[in-house]
Amino acid sequence: MSAQSHFFIESGGLTQSKEQAFGPVSSDQFNLTSSFSLASSKKAYSICKGVVLIQPQTGNSNKVNLILRPYKQPFPGLNIKYFIYRGLQKSDFFINDTDPLVIKNEGTYSDFIDKINKDFLAFHEGRKVKNGETITEILVPPFKASYIGYDLKFPDSTLLSDVFFKESQFEDKNGTVEEKDPFELPMIDMGKSLGNFAEGESGIDVVLNYGDYKNNLTNGEFVFDLGYARQATAKIITIGTTDYKKKLEREQSTQFVDIAAFYGAFSNEGKIEITTSSGDTVSKTGTTIYSDLLYNFFNKNKVYLYIQSNRHRSYNFYNNYKLSETNDNDIKIGTSANLIETKYGNLNWPVLIFENSQTNSNDHNDISIGLTTSSLYEEITLYVSTGLINIKSERNFVIKENLLDPESNNIDSNFTKTISFKVTNISESGQKKNISSLIRLVYVGKELDFSSANNYIVWGDKKRHSLYNNIFPNLTIRPVFNNNQNFLTASFNRESLINYKGFSNYMNESVLNGLVVFQKGKKEIANPNSNIETFSKERVLFIAKKVETLDEFSIHKSEVFAQGVFSKKANIDPNLTDYSNYFSSLYGSKDYNLKHYMIKDLDTDIKILSLNLKDNLDFDYYNLGITEDELNTLKGIVPNNSSNVNIYLKEDSENSTSSLEMNTNYLKYSLGIVFENNDGKLSVIMPPAPIYVYGISHNFLTTASYTEYEEKSITGRIINTTDII
Repeated sequence: MSAQSHFFIESGGLTQSKEQAFGPVSSDQFNLTSSFSLASSKKAYSICKGVVLIQPQTGNSNKVNLILRPYKQPFPGLNIKYFIYRGLQKSDFFINDTDPLVIKNEGTYSDFIDKINKDFLAFHEGRKVKNGETITEILVPPFKASYIGYDLKFPDSTLLSDVFFKESQFEDKNGTVEEKDPFELPMIDMGKSLGNFAEGESGIDVVLNYGDYKNNLTNGEFVFDLGYARQATAKIITIGTTDYKKKLEREQSTQFVDIAAFYGAFSNEGKIEITTSSGDTVSKTGTTIYSDLLYNFFNKNKVYLYIQSNRHRSYNFYNNYKLSETNDNDIKIGTSANLIETKYGNLNWPVLIFENSQTNSNDHNDISIGLTTSSLYEEITLYVSTGLINIKSERNFVIKENLLDPESNNIDSNFTKTISFKVTNISESGQKKNISSLIRLVYVGKELDFSSANNYIVWGDKKRHSLYNNIFPNLTIRPVFNNNQNFLTASFNRESLINYKGFSNYMNESVLNGLVVFQKGKKEIANPNSNIETFSKERVLFIAKKVETLDEFSIHKSEVFAQGVFSKKANIDPNLTDYSNYFSSLYGSKDYNLKHYMIKDLDTDIKILSLNLKDNLDFDYYNLGITEDELNTLKGIVPNNSSNVNIYLKEDSENSTSSLEMNTNYLKYSLGIVFENNDGKLSVIMPPAPIYVYGISHNFLTTASYTEYEEKSITGRIINTTDII
C-alpha cells in the first residue's frame, strides 16, 4: 500500500505556539490536540477516504467538530482510528438552532455539502409508493441534521463506537413501528473540501486504532465518547490517587499522534496532496512537505519514539528494564557515535522526544538507542511498526543475534547493540534538523519479575506454554455491535510479539493482532407452548492472527497478511452444511476447515480440534475456544479495580500427555487469569473448579464444552502429534 494523503487545511496563515502544540506540558498534563491559530477562516479537507460524523463544539454555538473515521488507511503500518477536526464553522453545515437543517448546495458550499445533498435528493426521488394502480413519488422532506448523526439529544456519554457502528432499533409510535434515531453517516473521498476552520483557534487530533471493542472494566483506557469529540481541545490531566493510577492515565497518551509527525512521516516515503486556491491538486514529497506544509508548526523538528513492551504496556511500565535497584536508568539514547544512559519517557509520559540538530552530509539524521536486556532470556525480539531502521533487519524484525553483543553473553543484564534509525532532515543555518516523524517499536527483551508475588510458584515454569499467555486479546472486551446476529467479532489491534526459535526449528518471530469472536450456539425452544427460541452453548473464540512473521514454512502469507483485523457481524445459519461463509468471514478463505479427533482424558471421551487450510495444519492463527459460561466464570474471579486482564494457561502435568487408546498425543492446560491488581502488581488467579483446554497443537485449544456443539468440524485422521508445535 502506497503512502498517500491530503493536507487537512488550506495552506498558509496557520500559526502555532508552544502552549498550543501536541505533547507533554508537565508531569500531569498532555495535550492531545494540535491546536493552531488562524487570522481568517481556512478550508478544511479530508485527509483520506472515510466516514464523517459532525458534532457541536462544547462552549461555542457557532462551531462544530468533525470526526473522520478512515475507510482507507493513508500510511502503511500506521492504523488510524479517527482524525478529529476541531473548530469548523457551523454555518458551513447547518442552519437553525433548535432543529438544525443541512444547508443546501446553492451558492457557496463544500464538496461534502454538495455530495450529501445530491445523495439525499437521489434517495427520495427514487422512492415511490403504490396507491391502487397509481405510482406516486414521495416528496423530498427537509434535510435534518439528525439524518447524518448531528443530534443534540445524544448525551456526552455516548460512545463514538455506538454512533459509527449504529444498530437499527425500532419503537412503537401510536401503533406504527419506526426506527429509533434514524441516521446514516456519509462517506467522503480523500481531498474533498469539508467546510472551513473558523477564524481564531482550531485544532486537530490523530488517534491510533487499538481496535474496535467495548470493555466491561475500568481498564485505564481512554474513553472515546461524544464528550471527548465535542471538546474545543482535548488533553489528559492526571487525577489518579496513586502512582499506579497516574501511570495508567499516562499510558493513554500513546494512542495519540502529533499531526506534524503524521505528515512528516511521509517525507521518507509517499506524498501529500494539497488543493490550491484555483482548485488544482498538487503533490508534495520529501523536504517540500516540511518547507511548504509543516514549517509553521511548533513541533516541526520533533521525532517521537513510542516503545510497546511486555503485556501491551509501554517500555519499563513494570520496572523490569531498569539497570539495578540503585540505577533506574533503562535506555541509552543519542547517535550511534554517542549514546548516553537515561530513563525512558518525557516528564513521566511514556514517550521519548528527539529535537537536537546534527552536523552531517546526509539526507537523514541518526537517532539511536540501546535497550536493556538479559542475554539469558531466550525470547528476545524487536519489531519496528513505524520508522526507517538502519541496522540489519528482515521484514522489520531485528532478531536476537542482531540485538546482542556476542562478547557480552556472560553478562545477565546489559544493553542491546546500538539500534539506529534514519530520520529525514532539512538543512537550516548550517544545521541538519529533523523533520518531525514517529518511530514505533514493539520490544520484549526481559522477563517480568514475579519473585515477590505470593503466586510465584505458578509463574516459575518458563516452558513453551507461558509464551501464549500474552498473545490473546484482553479477557474483558466485547463487540461494538449489539444485535441478535449469531456471529460478532471484536478487534484488538495491539501488537503481540512472540519468539519460539528456542523451542522450534519451524517457528520464529511473529507479530500478531487479535480478535474475539462471539458465536451463538444451537437454538432451543424454551417453552414448547410459547415457541420462544433461545440459544444454548454460546461460545467465545479468542484468536491471535499473524500480521507478519519470519516463520520459514508459513503456508499462505500473502493471503493472511494482506487482511486487516476488523470488527464484523454476520448471520451464519448453523443448519447449513456449507460453512465457507464462516471460514471466509473469520480466516479470510473458504479453503479452511476444522477437523476433530477423539481422545481419552481420565477415562472421558473428549473431542479436540485442529484448524486446517485444505489438508495442511494452519500455523498462522492461534485459537482458544471456551463457552460463554466458562468466560463468565473467569470474569467472575477478576477482583475489583483490576486492569489488563488476560487468559493464563497453566500446565498441570507434563505435556504432551499420551492417549494410548488412540495412539496420539495431546496438550492439556487449565485456564486462569493474569492481571494487574489495584496496586499495579501482577497476579494470577485460578477458578475453584478447573477449566481445561485441549488440542493436538498450540494453535487450536478448546474446552470439551466448546467442541461438544461444534457442528462445522469433520473427522480427522488419527495422527501422532509428538512433533507438532
